[in-house]
Amino acid sequence: MKVFGNLVGLAISASLLTAVPALAQDKVIGVAAIDLQNPWFVRMKESADVAAGDYGVTTTWQSAEANLEKQISIVESFINQKVDAILIDPLDKNALLPVITKAKDAGIPVVTMGNHVKGDWNHSTLYPDDADLRVVAKALGKSLDGKGQVALLVGTRGNFVSDTREKAFKETLAEEFPDIELVGVQPTDWNTTKAATAAETWLSTYPDLKAIACISDSMCLAANTVAEALGRDIVFAGDNGDAEMMPLVESGKMIITVLTSPQYVGYWNMSVGARLANGSEFPEALYMKTYYIMSDATAAALKEKGLDIDYITPEEALVEADNVKEPLGPQQPDSAMTSQ
Repeated sequence: MKVFGNLVGLAISASLLTAVPALAQDKVIGVAAIDLQNPWFVRMKESADVAAGDYGVTTTWQSAEANLEKQISIVESFINQKVDAILIDPLDKNALLPVITKAKDAGIPVVTMGNHVKGDWNHSTLYPDDADLRVVAKALGKSLDGKGQVALLVGTRGNFVSDTREKAFKETLAEEFPDIELVGVQPTDWNTTKAATAAETWLSTYPDLKAIACISDSMCLAANTVAEALGRDIVFAGDNGDAEMMPLVESGKMIITVLTSPQYVGYWNMSVGARLANGSEFPEALYMKTYYIMSDATAAALKEKGLDIDYITPEEALVEADNVKEPLGPQQPDSAMTSQ
């Protein structure tokens, strides 16, 4: 077994990122979340609140409930409240540009979390989604011996993470596994009930369906519950590395997932927001590292089929997911906020 972290970054001036900031006392960070019911987002919030305590900032959280107009209204409210920084988990990478400009006019730093929103004011915190979902697609394709029917659960159209992951997965299947049929791609608004409904429809419509892939693990977990209730033996592949998925990964039912730990994501984004509120300067894009998660048995089987993936085990992933304070805490320099 080999351990691998996908390190994606860009050249950053050392003088820009070497300082260790003072704690951002009496600062208020407003967070416009996509949803606060999905387990992944719940864990992200919990970890972000820990970071807020470590950095000495106050947070105010609002859920957009997967509604773009509501998210824009939340951000406008934060601007009117004159918060010290705004974190947005953007539902749409383009529609939020006008309200980000309003934040710019008010002098309020903005972090667009997990989405490359290309404004001239915000900082985007990004994952290597294109590379990761291509590996996920390859692992699933190889596990099916390049044949069969597959379906894909996505988030919302216009969301950078969802769109990037969907595109990479679909392109890889089309290019490398022409005998795999993608029978459906269903947006879920990041809602596990909608994911379960889509899975039930597919499993009823396609008796030969072999696998369901998900751009977020909570969707796969919901789909697996439906499959088990219907007595269907299918496999899954996804992203995010949710703790609930680790038994399925260990059993081999979940072929592969990617550790974009909600604990890391929450702590990281709040750390960036707190530092910005206290005057730190960052490049437009910051990047995190990710890990592929598989069981040893699955990794060995894929290697026999010609696909050798560097990975960590589910047990190692559970430890790594909580490893946030030491690499991201206020004792670290600004340079620790991005992998290079």
